[in-house]
Amino acid sequence: MSVEIILPKGDAGRESIYRFLYEIWSDEFCRSMEGMDHRHRLLKDALDESAQHFMAVDQSERVVGCVRVNVLGNSGLAAPLGMNFRQSTLFELFPGEGICYASHFAVAPDARGRTVASLLIGQLYRYCLNAGASIGLSYCALQFVSFYYQLGYRPYTENFRIDAGVRVPIVHCLRDLGYLTKIKSPLARFCPEDLDDRGAAAAKLVEQFPTFENNDFSRMKTHRLWAGIAHINPGDPGIARDTFFAGLSEEERLLVGRRISEVGFSPGEYVYRRGEMEKGFGVLLSGSLGVEVAINGSSRIINVLQPGEPFGEICSLLGGRRTVDLVTLEQSRALFFPDKFLERICRADTGLGLKLIRRLLKTLAFRFVKLADTVIQDAGSARDAVCVVRPPISQHPDADQIKSRVESYRYDSLGDQEGEFKRLITQATIGEDIEFNVLHNLGLRDGVKILDLGSGPGVTSLLMAKRMPATTIIGVEPEDLLRSKAETLIASQGFAERCRFVKGTGNRLPLDDDEVDFSYARLLFQHLPAPLEVLAEMRRVTRTGGMVVVLDVDDRSNIIHPAPEGLETLEKRIASAQAAAGGDRHVGRKLHGYMHEIGLQEVGVEHVPITASALGRQIFFSIVYSFKRQVLERAGELDEQTASLFHALQDLIDQPTTFAMTTVFVAHGVVP
Repeated sequence: MSVEIILPKGDAGRESIYRFLYEIWSDEFCRSMEGMDHRHRLLKDALDESAQHFMAVDQSERVVGCVRVNVLGNSGLAAPLGMNFRQSTLFELFPGEGICYASHFAVAPDARGRTVASLLIGQLYRYCLNAGASIGLSYCALQFVSFYYQLGYRPYTENFRIDAGVRVPIVHCLRDLGYLTKIKSPLARFCPEDLDDRGAAAAKLVEQFPTFENNDFSRMKTHRLWAGIAHINPGDPGIARDTFFAGLSEEERLLVGRRISEVGFSPGEYVYRRGEMEKGFGVLLSGSLGVEVAINGSSRIINVLQPGEPFGEICSLLGGRRTVDLVTLEQSRALFFPDKFLERICRADTGLGLKLIRRLLKTLAFRFVKLADTVIQDAGSARDAVCVVRPPISQHPDADQIKSRVESYRYDSLGDQEGEFKRLITQATIGEDIEFNVLHNLGLRDGVKILDLGSGPGVTSLLMAKRMPATTIIGVEPEDLLRSKAETLIASQGFAERCRFVKGTGNRLPLDDDEVDFSYARLLFQHLPAPLEVLAEMRRVTRTGGMVVVLDVDDRSNIIHPAPEGLETLEKRIASAQAAAGGDRHVGRKLHGYMHEIGLQEVGVEHVPITASALGRQIFFSIVYSFKRQVLERAGELDEQTASLFHALQDLIDQPTTFAMTTVFVAHGVVP
């Protein structure tokens, strides 16, 4: 195939790229992404307006591949992507024009191979160098990590999750010629010696990002991984099990090792989530993985996978969506293989392919026997009895348990803590300008002392500190894990002197009378079993003339048109489940009365409508509905039919012809 890399010619050329991307992501990978236009079959988002596109075309001028790049000095990344990439920290290290962001890299199925991808990457790299950039950002799926590492990309911050699964944020020190040469990156030959920064960009990243690492990436290292994993002997007590790759010859390990990616995970991080469709599977290298399910409203571990065991193979073999959640129980590393890995191995070496297939079948048979034994032993007992509580290594114990903490929201009881953490960050940042305009109109000014009640991961406190440099903030949060994340976030941004976080709940605030000027509770009251007690406490700690402000929602203000069948019933079930846990999905309309009841003066309520088209459709769904899914899951009411309805609702909201809106209520009153 003769392929040429060209720039798109005018609007028609760009539209051909948008059509090509739609076919790849929607038709082939069945993904819903921001910017998908299902009516016109285009994939185009806000970054396209300022991006430089490159397209690979064959002799018939058919698009067979593309990639785009944005210079962040011209167009920064919107939340939550900017937060995931730690964009603000990077801007402190490098000028905006010194950072390039590459995305929408795709190759047609019949053109996949080294030629098209290599030509696109080579052109992308040369463009970034010529643009004067120091670093290049991107992210990749788990099974492609080794490919990017070989090019010279390195990990530098935490993994994050999108609709398809885990993504690894990666950074390329474009001018680090010494490193590129050391790891034998093919891009080294494109970098002139006079542009070599001699590791200066890498040194800046090392200083700010403890997880930035110089990968001593070579095929020899990869081969040693195989040698090591082949001799691990995991298994249950009294049962000797071979690892997935035991018994392979050196030549066979070399053949398999060409296709692997190695990725590290922190404790409590979800490797796979139920419902995701991304293909590929993995083998655990170190640590342990828990197979997690929700039973009777509680998340339980029903099996623990040890080093040497494969995982995620069912989806890879059968297709469709992921069938189970896999959570890391300790610091872990895993090897990942691309889709159709076994088929490719069989074509390259039939004997090796059959050996791996037999090994996989043996593992599946072992798990089936173990499950059957468990069912037989516990026949007639309660459903809870067949489940194993998550091992202590993944628990977040609270020795100073607070008896009167909120019941409707318990971060430590949610199944997808990582996804919920990212949702909290997105929720706090996405409507930042709108929210602060409302607060300033209510009278919030710099130089005051603010209570941030239910401060969560600290993002709202951080935004206040950034916008008001003479202000001090006290965050009150009962969850140890969230409070720890908040302290880390604030310290990393240099605001620790003006922001502090204390353990406490709304009905017993650990503050003195009249201690603050402005009390703020953001999306907290929907979770409270005793809202008047909390509001009275907010009044107590706020000085005379100070203001108490509560921002929250009311689900009856949600509008989805056209609405999917069953949505009204679903909303009622969610409201009932949250009410049973002590919350109120319709608290927005009640805030006005609550303010009067505790004796505040000059009470008012502002109403802020937010639409999916203005917010971003994927973000709208994440903020409005992802927590509701967890409400039902925690209550043990998330059956297959309900999960399918959530997926259908997400697909519907993704469509540009759907109108979706929710309303935020901002109630406020002055302390007499």
